[in-house]
Amino acid sequence: MFGGADGISNVPAFGLTAGLSVSGSMNARVSNYYIAWFLVLLAALLMHNLVNSRAGRALRSIHGNEEAAAAMGIDTARYKLNLFVVSAVFAAVAGIFLTHYNGGIGSVRGVHNEIGALCCDRGHGGMSNLWGGDSLPSVTLNFLSLRGYFGSYDEAVFGSILVLVMLFAPNGIL
Repeated sequence: MFGGADGISNVPAFGLTAGLSVSGSMNARVSNYYIAWFLVLLAALLMHNLVNSRAGRALRSIHGNEEAAAAMGIDTARYKLNLFVVSAVFAAVAGIFLTHYNGGIGSVRGVHNEIGALCCDRGHGGMSNLWGGDSLPSVTLNFLSLRGYFGSYDEAVFGSILVLVMLFAPNGIL
């Protein structure tokens, strides 16, 4: 009755300022590129500030040993909840811009896309590296994949890279 798995279509462009909007039209490709990199750099700056703050030191201690951090008086549950909210805000902002760029919601990502995203996002930098998803190897792999250099072997290439990184560099290449 409501469209169910069809999702939402015909989502209009997201206007940022007069003449600047996020949409999937060919006319907005260059502006979308700059908007995306501005958002990436802004998010990296915010995360850099968080990591180097008092809360960031507490989060690093929780990452290292949660029980020891709790013994030192850090409210681990509160910090973990706050970090979950921060990550949810980042995901929501990304979802908003992606929805307006695609012009709708409803496409289900395949397993091969998830493996590629995991490989590019966390394989190179490791889980505790802020620059893991923004590293040069990640950008290079995405560029080569989008250009079709791997052909129909995208899943095999990304899967192999992910397995090799997990075996030989579990903390990331960087």
